[in-house]
Amino acid sequence: MVRLPPKYNRPDMPQPKFIKTIVREVKKGLPPTVFFMVVFHIAMIIRHLDEISYGITTRRSLSATIAALMLGKLFLLLDDTKLMSAYRNKPLIFSSIWRTLLYTVLATIAFAAEELIPEMIHAGTFSEVLKHRSAEFSKAAFLANYLFLAESVFIYCLATELVQAVGGSKVRTLFFGRKKIPILSKTH
Repeated sequence: MVRLPPKYNRPDMPQPKFIKTIVREVKKGLPPTVFFMVVFHIAMIIRHLDEISYGITTRRSLSATIAALMLGKLFLLLDDTKLMSAYRNKPLIFSSIWRTLLYTVLATIAFAAEELIPEMIHAGTFSEVLKHRSAEFSKAAFLANYLFLAESVFIYCLATELVQAVGGSKVRTLFFGRKKIPILSKTH
């Protein structure tokens, strides 16, 4: 629940609906955005390992962040559609694989856009960018990045399906336990 300043926190004054909506949407959209921000930055590092000084620039990092934000929003929008709930009444693996296929296609598009859009700004036309990209295209690098992306999406889908099925509090309890773990044991 959102805590409002005291002048808005009176029992006779209901909480504005738009604030509840914004908080709910941010809570739903934050996990995929953060997850794919990490994934896209790791993928960016992998893609540019062969360049001098690793080729990691602020522009590339910003590009990866924007792609992750777009992908997080797309996931948020897609989660409420019938397309994503096609296998809701089946075992979790079916829904996880279905979501992985759909999300991997979207992530691949975001991945490509992350690379192509900045180059289009500098090159001018899409055909020039494609000529340049096809000249330096490496099947091995593409496959490595695509496999990394697909397995990352699969892990994300498995985790979200499990949390939805079991419940967030139960998963937190399973991972972190109910009690605080003492730092020093007093057994000696």
